Amino acid sequence: MIRLRVLTASTGACTHISLHPNELTYSTIQSRLAAVLPVNDQIILLGPPYKVPKDSILRNNETISALRLGDEEDELIQSGRHSLEPAERTGSKRIFLFSKRALANNAPEPLNCILDPAPGPLPMPTQSDMPPPPPSPSDVVETPLRNALELYVRQLMLDVAKGRVYADGADLRLAACRKCLSEMVAIAHALRAAVSNLSDHRAGAVRQRTQFNSDFLDAASFYMNLLQKFELRIGDGYVDDTNAFRGGNESLRSVPLHPSLVAAARSSGRIMETLLDSVPLDREKAWANKCQIAHERLSASAEDLEAAFGLAVGTSSGWSEEAQEDLAAEDTIKMLVSEVEDVGNRIRILQSEKNDLLASNQTEATRIVSTAVKNESKEGRTESAFSSLEEMAKSSSSMLMTMESDDNILSQLSQRVADAKTAAMKRMKSRLRHISVAQSEIAQLTSSVSVLQHALTQLKTDIGHLEHVVELPSSYQAFLAEIQRRRAYCNAFKSIFDAAVERLNLMRADEIKLREAFLRGPGKHLMPAFYEIFVPTLATSPAVFAPQLPDILEFRSLPNVGPQSTQYNSSSTESDSTLMTSQVKEMETNVDAKDQSVLVSADENSGNYDVMMQTMSQGDVVPRRKDDKAERATLKYENVVLRQKLQQASVKVSPYIDSDTATICPDENDSMDQRYKEQESKISSLEAELERTRKDLEAARVSSAQEEEANLQPTRDKETTQQVSDKISHTSFEVGDIGLFMPTGRGRGGKRIYLAFHSSCPHRYLSPDCIDGSPDFVLGRIVYQEEFVAGALNTTRNPFGLHVGTKFWVLTVEVVKKG
Repeated sequence: MIRLRVLTASTGACTHISLHPNELTYSTIQSRLAAVLPVNDQIILLGPPYKVPKDSILRNNETISALRLGDEEDELIQSGRHSLEPAERTGSKRIFLFSKRALANNAPEPLNCILDPAPGPLPMPTQSDMPPPPPSPSDVVETPLRNALELYVRQLMLDVAKGRVYADGADLRLAACRKCLSEMVAIAHALRAAVSNLSDHRAGAVRQRTQFNSDFLDAASFYMNLLQKFELRIGDGYVDDTNAFRGGNESLRSVPLHPSLVAAARSSGRIMETLLDSVPLDREKAWANKCQIAHERLSASAEDLEAAFGLAVGTSSGWSEEAQEDLAAEDTIKMLVSEVEDVGNRIRILQSEKNDLLASNQTEATRIVSTAVKNESKEGRTESAFSSLEEMAKSSSSMLMTMESDDNILSQLSQRVADAKTAAMKRMKSRLRHISVAQSEIAQLTSSVSVLQHALTQLKTDIGHLEHVVELPSSYQAFLAEIQRRRAYCNAFKSIFDAAVERLNLMRADEIKLREAFLRGPGKHLMPAFYEIFVPTLATSPAVFAPQLPDILEFRSLPNVGPQSTQYNSSSTESDSTLMTSQVKEMETNVDAKDQSVLVSADENSGNYDVMMQTMSQGDVVPRRKDDKAERATLKYENVVLRQKLQQASVKVSPYIDSDTATICPDENDSMDQRYKEQESKISSLEAELERTRKDLEAARVSSAQEEEANLQPTRDKETTQQVSDKISHTSFEVGDIGLFMPTGRGRGGKRIYLAFHSSCPHRYLSPDCIDGSPDFVLGRIVYQEEFVAGALNTTRNPFGLHVGTKFWVLTVEVVKKG
């Protein structure tokens, strides 16, 4: 069985309950304490830390050991020591029982403490209370001398009885004082528990309030900036010279829509010419006004909450005064404990010693009387007996007077102890009421903070809708890039499909010729069994493969936005200009129409397109125009993907072909002959485009360098990018060079493969050990490269899916930047 001691907070009374370990639950303890307080009136705290105990905490062995340590500390008062050391320092725990009814405003005042025996004179015995003397034997003759001696004996017996009353009274008074002081110590511990619980509530409320204030200030700052951006976007146009907003400050009215989008809007019966026309302006303005009103209301509620917190939580000076009063009350208890153990215990010992002397005198008097009666005839001895008895009577009377005086001192001490407990109980009631009111106010404030926090979360969500308008220009640019990428994908998909079908048809035509040659040659000499039994299909034609390409409805719905629009460009940072310069240097190369692409192929590692590049027919190599078309469409799609990634990295990329020198690539329904003739002119245009872009971005780089020199504290990232931007290699790769690696698919194990951005220098792959995760690009300095020859497909000797026998290089780099 486990024995628990529960201390009543209002009176300090102790209740012992014994429970089986399986019964050690909060509900069981409540039911066992129902005789002290009704269950619905109970508040039980266990600590420190002082909280309502959970069943798992109660059954913890460490908790049980700490409770036993608390019991031992409270027993120290019996040996003259108090147990008012902080429980957090000693590691002890206690269980306290609080009454909800006692916390009410109309709770009755506690009764005055009355000790037993009550302070004041003790009831003393009289001669009538003394037992009658035993009857004399029949042969004993009563004489005046004998009767006189008996009177002395009876008086001494009465003195012994009074002495016993004083001695027992001292024991009772001391025990009552100790019990009362133990209850006062329990009240002090209970007050500590209540104050600690209030401090936890106060600290929790302050933390919640501080978190709300921080969130509210951040949200308010974000809202004001967002609202200013919103007004700029929907206004007539404004340029902020401070460049406070990332992404530019142009009005939506100043951003024209692509002509194809304008035409699509007109075909649906609507007129849209700028980005502002695509915004439901009235609804967005109404929504912004709604957010403004909600923000003002929330601001007013936050100010009211701050004022209420100041009143409810109070100031540190108020808490300090209350703590000083609590410490003064504990000092009073310590002083009384010391006085009781010093004065009270000394008086108890003296009273016991004097009582023993009185009993000894009474015994001696009985002996003297007995001797005197026997020697009654001897006159000298009789007078000696009277003299001895008279001295004993005077001595006993004197001791009784001192015992009475000591009892009065002990009575006054017990009265002070009782008065101190009465004052402690009244103060406890007042403090608990104050703590209860403070906790109720804190609970209400905490609930208010939760409501405001929920309102703030909703306001953030509502304000977030305005961000759609603010970010619309950059989203529009991403939209154009996405449409171009999808159109390029559809074109590449259809071209590859047509090339594959043509390849299969050519292979079937070649197979038919080979079969006819066999049947007209050696086959005509075969016996019928070869055609009828051995190979029944020997004389049949090869199977016809005629797949149907699904109708790509998406391609028909995509507007032809052409090359990426340059009608709207967000402001670029200095680091963007530096990175653009490095990208142009990577693309500076002479484009060969037969064996070189403008940008690296995203699927150089697959090797599957080689079957579409040429067709073997009876030993001759015949170029296929549909294969060329598939290759060009694939490269165009890959270029669009790479350009889109560069734009997502905030790098400004020029369009494929300038409208002054060439035209946009026609749709896929143009004739194949026309496209083949235009190939040379396109490549020349690309060369001119690269040269022109290089010059423009070189000028941007020079301008950026001048701005950096004017800046007193340039950032380290910009310096690093400036240092490596002029060293990016794309025509050769050696140790110490800088390479730009782009993702090209996934290899064995599903990990992304990164290929070096190059010109006529293929098959340079990034070692998988150099990166973590899946960045969009990796910029690194080559520290080691190793040459390999591709083995069989789907083996560790060919991790990149190359043709057997293809040379490739694995580069180990020191990562400079990744995104």
